[in-house]
Amino acid sequence: MKSRLGIALILLAALAAASGCARVERVADPTAGDYYSEEEYQKLSKDQRLAYCAALAEEAGKQQACADRSRNELATEQEAIRDLEGELVGLSPRLESLQAEVDALEREIAYFEGLPRTYVVQRGDYLTRISGLDEIYADPLKWRRVYRANRKLIGGNPNLIYPDQELTIPRDWPSEYEIKPGDTLERIAGYWEIYGDRQTWRTIYEANKDQIRNPNFIKPGQVLVIPR
Repeated sequence: MKSRLGIALILLAALAAASGCARVERVADPTAGDYYSEEEYQKLSKDQRLAYCAALAEEAGKQQACADRSRNELATEQEAIRDLEGELVGLSPRLESLQAEVDALEREIAYFEGLPRTYVVQRGDYLTRISGLDEIYADPLKWRRVYRANRKLIGGNPNLIYPDQELTIPRDWPSEYEIKPGDTLERIAGYWEIYGDRQTWRTIYEANKDQIRNPNFIKPGQVLVIPR
């Protein structure tokens, strides 16, 4: 009797396994990177295996499509890089030319920055001679700027300068100007370090309306803004 019962239980277990009673309860999701282990796979029913294999195939298809898109994008980017490299080769002569211009400008800037900002008067000097020196302005006609910058030292007569006087040599383009006796807005605008054009006096007037009511009347000592 007991042996018959044992045989029956064995047959019932085999029948249960064959009919799917030993199925794996959880469902793997390949799209989330979740896969059955080998042991779990062996316990799957035929239908479960078919469904799992279909899911794997679908996920593999998606991954293949993603890989294909990536390859296409990579090919497009590589082509764009080749185009840019070709443009760069074409631009190289222009870049070299621009670099040469930059180098020349840097040398010129270094030269002007190294020019003296003061000058000690020597015996026999006069303002036009000083202004004409290469290291000053290389232009005798610009002596007036030297005079304007040193008027307090020189006094009212620009022809009277003396040895050992130390003159200031302006190098900037002023953003302010202090009115001197005899100045007018036209005269100030005409100074080469201002605008070099008497007709631009209105630019100075418009920028200083807060202190100039009448452009024909300006006072020595007033400090004007010079727009740049």
